Amino acid sequence: MISFELSLQRAQLKIDLQSDEPVWTPARQELWRRIESHDFEPDTPLNFTRRLARDHGWSPDEARAAVDAYRRFCFLAVVSPTPVTPSEVVDEVWHQHLVYSRDYWKTWCGETLQTPLHHDPTPGGEAAQMTYRRQYAQTLALHELAFGPPRPKLWPATHLRFAGPRYHMTDRDRWLIIPRPFAWIRRLLQR
Repeated sequence: MISFELSLQRAQLKIDLQSDEPVWTPARQELWRRIESHDFEPDTPLNFTRRLARDHGWSPDEARAAVDAYRRFCFLAVVSPTPVTPSEVVDEVWHQHLVYSRDYWKTWCGETLQTPLHHDPTPGGEAAQMTYRRQYAQTLALHELAFGPPRPKLWPATHLRFAGPRYHMTDRDRWLIIPRPFAWIRRLLQR
């Protein structure tokens, strides 16, 4: 009986892009309420958001915006009838959340999303690249339907998202990293 009820509940969450059904049903509103209330900034010296900012060289506000984009992505992953693909920024947040495995599996997936959300790496190759490009474009459309247009800095257009990897792990003890002048100047002006 519980399995049947859970299947029925999940079926009620799915959003059909072609349907006239309202996006924000009571079940989806409840899911979003749980997602929004998840604490990514507990009162610890190096909480999830602070570590994300530190590890990526982001400001606290940039890290919070990335976490918010991740929240939206996870909502879309649960309600989409087809697989979704994250932006690179969202993928970075997701990777870090997986490292916090107890919070990710027990609290996030178990209590908040109430379903497992697996992160599968790409098998590589041209066919996989085309699949992920299509899924990413559908993810952007779903985001617009549920939340409005996504922020380009967090969700770049499909051709930009798949232009090549933006992130590279570098050992800062062996390499000197100099920021691009325009990005560095822009950050100074934003403070």
